[in-house]
Amino acid sequence: MFKIRYIIIILLLSVFACDNLDISSHQAETFVKVIGTGSSQIGNDVKEFNGGYLILATVSSENENTEIVLMQTNKFGNLLPDGIDTLSSLRGGNNTASQILLTDDGGFIILGTVVDTAGIDDKNIFLEKFNSSLVSEGESIFGESEINEEGVAIKKASSGYIIAGSTDIDGDKDIYLVKLDDSRDLEWDQNHGGAGTDYSSDVIVISSGYVVIGTTNSFNLQPGQANNNIMLVETNQTGGSPDFITYGSSNNDYGESLVKLDDGGYIILGTVENLTGDNPSIYIIRAEDNIHNVLWNAQYEEALPSHGYDIIKSNGGFVIVGDIELSSGLAASFFKIDSEGEILIGNLVDESRDGLSYGGFGQKMYSVEQTSDGGYIMVGNSGEEGNEMISLIKVNSDGEL
Repeated sequence: MFKIRYIIIILLLSVFACDNLDISSHQAETFVKVIGTGSSQIGNDVKEFNGGYLILATVSSENENTEIVLMQTNKFGNLLPDGIDTLSSLRGGNNTASQILLTDDGGFIILGTVVDTAGIDDKNIFLEKFNSSLVSEGESIFGESEINEEGVAIKKASSGYIIAGSTDIDGDKDIYLVKLDDSRDLEWDQNHGGAGTDYSSDVIVISSGYVVIGTTNSFNLQPGQANNNIMLVETNQTGGSPDFITYGSSNNDYGESLVKLDDGGYIILGTVENLTGDNPSIYIIRAEDNIHNVLWNAQYEEALPSHGYDIIKSNGGFVIVGDIELSSGLAASFFKIDSEGEILIGNLVDESRDGLSYGGFGQKMYSVEQTSDGGYIMVGNSGEEGNEMISLIKVNSDGEL
């Protein structure tokens, strides 16, 4: 059972569909929930757990810093009693949450970034392991003094765990890989990058090693590329011998997430901008196992302005969440594509198409998971920047509330 260590967060009910927000025993299992107190609270990740959901969030604290906060809800998205735990309250500065990894023993690992306890503004990778009863089994910090290390993604490896993030030495930011053993002790670390800024956003495990997706302005490996580009880095089992490729154009392109396909190759999710940067579009790339071979790409250039932040495999296709600019404002976006990039469900092209955007006043979704009932749970934020609240949305298999 969680105990509140530092921050008290109040559950607020949004004005969306009353039937989905009723907290009675007859509440529908699709819903929109808004959690927060009016300062900045960002939902970074969500996982189905023990009949409900775990939410990992970055939350403003009383001293105007940010903290890593873990929350537990029931299946209706309502916070459980003592369902809030602030994990980073003994550390100084701005601490940020990243991901939840469910573990084979029924527990989970929390990944984030914390500021050095000595008051020096150094960032280090933060890890905390919980058992199936939500009891902490200990935390770990990885990083060196006077170097900023950030952790953004964690996956189970063939043994132990792999973490992707970034390391920053004198302003030279590189992609950073950290390999832990089964006891969560450091095995090795590696960084990859050039003279500019390179950082990762996701990592997956393959039989020969690891594939990292990120963003670079150090490398423009294809004709016509400039500015920021999507970068894929493939390494061996020890993080070395990298092969890498950049995707994109002369505009700014950002790598967000990727999935490994059962029949080989990858689906890569990114966001691309036009020359003025005011009309971003979701960008999908289908690459072979040889990451230099692109089978197809789809930029929804006729679409409403949109960002994609997370992608998962689902029933032979893919589900993507992010945000979309409607006439009423920024809304959370959910859509499905098939294996060729054709939109099956969603409203990326025409605002009048059925549903699959939620809100219209500053919603963004950063993480999505398919649930045991065939629907989807997603988390992000709602509201103006600096005054956001956590937004938790559960939809059915068609993305409907």
